[in-house]
Amino acid sequence: MIFFLLLAALVPQQVLIATSRGQVNIPVANETGTAAVAAVLLAQPLGLAVSLDGSAARVTLGHDTFDFDVGSPFVRYAGAAYPLVGAPYVARDTLFLPLHWLADYVPRLLASRYRWDPWLVRLDERPAPAVPAASVAAPNPITGLRLPHTIVVDPGHGGVDPGNPGLTLPRGITEKDITLGIGKLLRAELVRRGLNVVLTRATDTLIDLASRPLFCRADCDLFVSIHVNAMPAGRRQKQVNGVETYFVSDAKTEDQKRVAQTENDALRFETSPAGSGGPLGFILNDLQLNEYLRESARLAELVQGKVAAVHPGEDRGVQQGPFLVLAAARRPSILVEAGFATNQKDGAFLGSAEGQRKIATAIADGVVAYLLEFERKLAGIGGGGQAR
Repeated sequence: MIFFLLLAALVPQQVLIATSRGQVNIPVANETGTAAVAAVLLAQPLGLAVSLDGSAARVTLGHDTFDFDVGSPFVRYAGAAYPLVGAPYVARDTLFLPLHWLADYVPRLLASRYRWDPWLVRLDERPAPAVPAASVAAPNPITGLRLPHTIVVDPGHGGVDPGNPGLTLPRGITEKDITLGIGKLLRAELVRRGLNVVLTRATDTLIDLASRPLFCRADCDLFVSIHVNAMPAGRRQKQVNGVETYFVSDAKTEDQKRVAQTENDALRFETSPAGSGGPLGFILNDLQLNEYLRESARLAELVQGKVAAVHPGEDRGVQQGPFLVLAAARRPSILVEAGFATNQKDGAFLGSAEGQRKIATAIADGVVAYLLEFERKLAGIGGGGQAR
């Protein structure tokens, strides 16, 4: 404890964090007189997730949870309270955590995973122990996967929110009907392959955009949202066709901005706001905390390739945009625009039982391909566990 009292008086400029994700230098703040680090900067190197509800802050490292109260110099872990040199605080909409917690309690309470070097001001992740061959499960005979995985499937829209009106969809059905049909088929296909699946909605009901990603937190590996595209009125409305798969990031093209705006516009059907900063502030804040952008892009690439192979329309490739429904998932997450309801051929395909089955099966193929890649990476570093 003497070292940390000295640390309060002599604040280092930065702390080095070295994990299997790489090495990064995190700047140390001293705005309140004691050393602190911005929680958002710990997300990528440590895989840390933060939820802030009023003054209560919950920080999750893997399966371990630390509870803080903003302004209170204590942290709670596993039912016990520990004193801190300094208190967590919020500045510029960012949560700052005492360096004492990171440098003392994390390596002490999670000693099997981390070690701290006070002279180098460095936190190292300990190498994962090798998994004995006998403890690795036999591969699933259908997929080849060895580990349990949970997928959240999110059929877009629902209830009072019909999605796009589906100008070419048969029998007057709308986007919400197509997404629910594909979502249920996707769940059945993934379950058949031995995966655990959670649907954000299984009936014609409205789930808030900001609530959908919350299904994918502690017991979730991937988040897959399903939607149907549409072109605005104009000369291209009936011509544009095909499938595209999105991951969350800044939109680069006008088409990407249009699709993100269309899907985020579902907020108008909701009774509760996304946050005090509005939808854009919510998205941008969660983009900073989302450490899974690269994995999301890879998942989108694999799923896009599989769906494009069975789709009658154009392969429109992997796209990116600031989607509210993806931003807070805290896991690899994608949004599949399964076709254009403004195109005659796409509409007929989407409205048919065979078309929905083909799309669901292809998405499942992409999901399994991603999980197989993930498990091979784990085996390469001698680790084990789930994709979290």
